[in-house]
Amino acid sequence: MTTTVLNASSTMAKVKSWSKTSTDTYADSIRTARDMGQARLNYSRLNMITTLSENETEDWFSFTTTSRGKLRLTAINLTAASKDKDSSKTTATDELEEAANNYEKAIEQFRGQDLKVEIYQYVSNRQTLVATNEEGKGKQTEAFEQMMRGQYQVAKKGTYYVHVTTKDGKPISEDTLYALQVQLGDKYTNDYVTQEQSIDHTGMTKGDIALAKAEEAVSSATASGNVLAAQGASNLLSAGYTNMATLRQNMGKTAAARIFNLIA
Repeated sequence: MTTTVLNASSTMAKVKSWSKTSTDTYADSIRTARDMGQARLNYSRLNMITTLSENETEDWFSFTTTSRGKLRLTAINLTAASKDKDSSKTTATDELEEAANNYEKAIEQFRGQDLKVEIYQYVSNRQTLVATNEEGKGKQTEAFEQMMRGQYQVAKKGTYYVHVTTKDGKPISEDTLYALQVQLGDKYTNDYVTQEQSIDHTGMTKGDIALAKAEEAVSSATASGNVLAAQGASNLLSAGYTNMATLRQNMGKTAAARIFNLIA
């Protein structure tokens, strides 16, 4: 999947900000995980702003640690957060900062909407669950809380895979905006934001999705007509978000209107 760097700029605090785009896929799996970047100790902060679309079940992302250190993974359900406040005055960055300081509330906002966040690694070539926000999973639940606190100890460099999915495996009934943030160490000098281009899942049948997954499995470059049509109706997500209830009232139910604009 092609990723395009859009811009780079320096701030007064000498922190450089970078933006890029990635694209969602119907054949979501660990093999198609969208790359968030490299987590370098006291150097980079990685951000993903995206949506789990209506009729979708899962998203996959990946990031690579380049050294040892304490890892923070912040996950915030922007849809749930917006219901608690005036979201027109709050950006995704604000919510991520708040979640970093109140990780327990952030965890509950995902659980409250029956969404799971799971982190995997390949261990001895096997896909292995490292951490999850799901309760009752012992060391994996504890590891997730350590990540949200910024206390998870990375022993060596490697690739992590973040899986955001519905708890029961069934498609969600409405678009859910969320953000992920990864940082290794307690400071950073480069801030990377990935803005995901979403695709409309509402017109997809189980057969269409199964076909897309089969095509991905055989590395086919040909997508079904329904997949291509829906991809063409997608809108680009930005680095913040607007009031979703207002958007639903003001926008029609066309394929493009189903994707929420995020405002920095």
